[in-house]
Amino acid sequence: MKRAAAERILLVLLAISVVGCSKKSGSSSDSTVKPLLAAFNAVPDMPDITFLRVEEVWSSMAYGVGTSYRTVDPDQYKLHFDARLPGDDTNVCSGDLDKDGVKDSNECTRLVEKDVNLIDGHEYLAAILGHYNALSVTLYDDTPHVFSTTSNNGTGDTDVQVQFFNWSSTLGSFDVYIEPPGTNLSVTQAKATLAPGQEFNGMVQQGTYVISLTPVGDPNNPFYLSTTFDVTQRTHVGFAILDGTNESTSSVKVTRFRDQGGDLFDRRAPTLMRMSHVAPNAGSVDVYAQENYTAPLFANVGLKQTSAYTVLDPTTLSPLELDITPAGNVGVLLDRQQLTVASGVRSTVFLVNGSNGTVDQLLAVDLTRSIAPFAQLRLVNTVPQSLDYYVIPHGNNVYTSTPSQTLSAASIGGSGQFAPGDYDVVLMRQGTATIVFGPLEVTMAGGGLYTIVGVPTADISRADILQLGDF
Repeated sequence: MKRAAAERILLVLLAISVVGCSKKSGSSSDSTVKPLLAAFNAVPDMPDITFLRVEEVWSSMAYGVGTSYRTVDPDQYKLHFDARLPGDDTNVCSGDLDKDGVKDSNECTRLVEKDVNLIDGHEYLAAILGHYNALSVTLYDDTPHVFSTTSNNGTGDTDVQVQFFNWSSTLGSFDVYIEPPGTNLSVTQAKATLAPGQEFNGMVQQGTYVISLTPVGDPNNPFYLSTTFDVTQRTHVGFAILDGTNESTSSVKVTRFRDQGGDLFDRRAPTLMRMSHVAPNAGSVDVYAQENYTAPLFANVGLKQTSAYTVLDPTTLSPLELDITPAGNVGVLLDRQQLTVASGVRSTVFLVNGSNGTVDQLLAVDLTRSIAPFAQLRLVNTVPQSLDYYVIPHGNNVYTSTPSQTLSAASIGGSGQFAPGDYDVVLMRQGTATIVFGPLEVTMAGGGLYTIVGVPTADISRADILQLGDF
C-alpha cells in the first residue's frame, strides 16, 4: 500500500509538471520568429467545417482533420469557423462574400468566431470543440520547438516532438502512455494525466511506439490500445484524442496531424456484422461462418428482416466464408462466398437474388457518421436492373426532378445529406419515366441514419423498398 501511494504521488507530480505545459527546454525563444497558426476540427456531429483567418479561407476540415501550420504576421485577428447547414444555398464555404457582416443565402453559416492576439516566437492551434449548437474555440499557445541538425558527432537531434490533446466530451480525465510495443506499463511511465481540453507537449526518441489510454492511475486496464507506428527524428506529431463515431466500433478516435496523418486503429475494437434478407428467391435462412455448422452466425432470418449486429472472430476476417442455408436445413447450400471484412467496423451483408433463381451476397461497410443538422441517407439497389432513385421534397414533381442517385443492379450508393423534413421516394427504370416504386412519403430527422434498399418483387415491372436505420 505504501508503494502504491508513493507511485500515485509521483504520478500527480509528473502530471502537474507536464499537463498543459507550453514552453519546453530546447525550444526556440527567438522573438523575431513570426507566429505559426493552425486550426483543427474536433466536433464529431458536424459536417465539414471551413477555417478562415478573418475572411481568408484556409481549408475545409473534416472531423478529426486540421489545417497545416502557416506563418502569419504578428497581429490581432478574428478567426472564423463556417459550415454549410440546411438552407445555405452553396456547396462551398467562401466566407462573407459581400463583406457586409450579414448572413446571405449563398453564404455558409458562421458557427463561431474567436478574437486572438498572435505574437512572434509562438505557435498557435485553434481547435473548434463541442457539439452542434454548443460550439467553442480553444486557442493553444506553445513555443515552437526547433531541432538541431548538428551535434558533437554530427548527427543532430534524434528526438521527436509529440503533442496529445484531450478533445473527447465523453472520456473525462485519463492517463496517456507512449511506449515501445511489449512494454509492461507502470504508473510512473504516464506522460500526462489529461483532463478535457488539456494538452501534453513533450519529446520522445525516434522509434516504434504504441499509445495506451487508461483510467487515471490504472495502467493495467487500458480502454484504448493503438496499433504500432513509427516516429522519425526531428519531426512534430500531434495526437488528437476524440470521441469515436459509428464509422468505427471503438469509443475512441485517435488521429495524427502535423508531420503525420491518419487515424491510429484501436487494435481491440470489435468487428460487427449483420444480415439483411432482401432475396425473394429464398425463404428464411440460416447463415454459418467458416463451415462451422454447430451454431449459425445468424439464425432464421426472414425476407425483409435484418438481424442484430453480432461480433465476428477477429482471426477469420480475411477471408470470412459465409454459407447460406434454408433455416433449419444445413443439408442444402444456397450460397457460399468468401468476403474480406475490415477490422473494427460495422458491416451489413445483403442477401439478394442471384441469376437463375439463386441467391447472392452483397457486402456493405456501414460508415455513416451521425451529422446533427442533417439526415444521412444511404441507397442500395438489389433489383436486377439499373434504377434511378428519387428522394425529393414531399409534393415535388418527380418528372421534373433530378435523380438523387442512379444505381446499377446489386450496388451500393454513397451516403447523402438531406435537410430534415418530409420526402417522397420514387424508383424509376434508369433514364426513363417508368415508375417501378412509389411515391412513398417518408420523414427524416436531423442526426438520423437511414438506408433505403430497393428490393425485387415477383412482378418484374415493380419493385419494393426496405427501410433500415432510424426509419
